Amino acid sequence: MELMREPQDALNNVMESFVFTYRYDAHARTVVFVVDYPFTSPGSVREFAAFVFEDAEFQRVPGDYAAYQSITDFYQGKGPGGMVVQYIKQKSLGPDRDQVELWFGPNFGGILVTYGRLRGYTRGSTARQTGPADWQYRDSKTGEKFQFEYPFPSLAGPRD
Repeated sequence: MELMREPQDALNNVMESFVFTYRYDAHARTVVFVVDYPFTSPGSVREFAAFVFEDAEFQRVPGDYAAYQSITDFYQGKGPGGMVVQYIKQKSLGPDRDQVELWFGPNFGGILVTYGRLRGYTRGSTARQTGPADWQYRDSKTGEKFQFEYPFPSLAGPRD
């Protein structure tokens, strides 16, 4: 896991990226947002990015499909047919507050996050096919195995 130098700038690069997870923790006041990242590091075949919004306020902006409206502060994509980032709007609200709107399409809607600090991480990977539709992912630098759906298990692993 590599720390990003300019996570706000990097966030602009995730248009059309597959959304793995967003998770709001009201107690910790954090939002974790994990996506496929379009740029790869040396030795990586697929890159992932995680954004951690701190001192965060979270708002779910519902879409028009009733079945998705029950998804509020947690989303986990699995398998084919997931959603992608279709629109990003960032703005500064003052010296210590920023806001980002992430839109995932008219059916799902999106999320609005107001925050005080943003950290970003990338993780490069290698992949080896282990079956007709099965792949084993490893960190391209450390060789550590990880699940495709959870490229940052310490930040956004399976929900208990």
